[in-house]
Amino acid sequence: MMQRLLTTPVRRILGYRWLDHVSTNVRELVKVGMATETRQYHFSHFKMSDTANKEGAEDQGLAEYYEKRKALYQTMTNKADNSDAVLDWYDKEADIYEAQFEKAGFEYHSAFVETTLTLAKDKQAKILDVAAGSGKAGMELRRLGYMNLDGLDGSSAMLALAEEKKIYNEYICCTVGSEKLPDVSDASYDFVFCAGGVSRGHLSLETIPTMLRAVKPNGYLYFNHSSWSAQFPEYSFEKLDHMIEVLRERGLCSSADKKEGYFNRPGEPTTMYIIRRGDGEF
Repeated sequence: MMQRLLTTPVRRILGYRWLDHVSTNVRELVKVGMATETRQYHFSHFKMSDTANKEGAEDQGLAEYYEKRKALYQTMTNKADNSDAVLDWYDKEADIYEAQFEKAGFEYHSAFVETTLTLAKDKQAKILDVAAGSGKAGMELRRLGYMNLDGLDGSSAMLALAEEKKIYNEYICCTVGSEKLPDVSDASYDFVFCAGGVSRGHLSLETIPTMLRAVKPNGYLYFNHSSWSAQFPEYSFEKLDHMIEVLRERGLCSSADKKEGYFNRPGEPTTMYIIRRGDGEF
């Protein structure tokens, strides 16, 4: 995979993701696909909407970003096995992604900071940020007093941006799959979260047990899943429903809660899943 020397010790870890019950209205949005309401958030996810074009016309940097993001969206939409191409995009475009993040309307990090504040009362809790990118969520958590943070991302360029800010204790540069990485202990984190990473071309649903196995019993894994991704069969709500039931049956999940909202960007229906680790063993 991408190799780059980081000044801070680099470890490897695995990630995994999940889902629970899905409301009828969200299911209907998925069925409609590109129809009316979904048309806008599909473009807001990676495509260029009319609003994006208007904003871009007034801001050259933002316009350039939207054009580059459009190419990424097309890669994600047209090819199922595209994780290498998506990773290459982040390595190449890390700087413009960082520079235009707020202007592009991304908000998912805020929801994960709020959820962490609710779940992690002990600010010494050990937390892993999967698909950490340049450390948007981690930076805010550190500002709020959470110092025991590690960050994991498959893009060395994105992780380098986080390292420059001295956000995490460990910078784990690796991709996430369905198998346990050899140098990561099971049940080693109190909390593992993945903000915006479970998505077509990014982390597959098969990464869910991987992230969960890094969580201590009674700890939490939380992540978001957009209706844009759920339109693809390999990311469907039904598949996620089945996965969480299997984890429950194996004693690996003791509870699963969800909340619906717009946790990625305004106008993009998204569900956050909060999974409590059971006492079962992998």
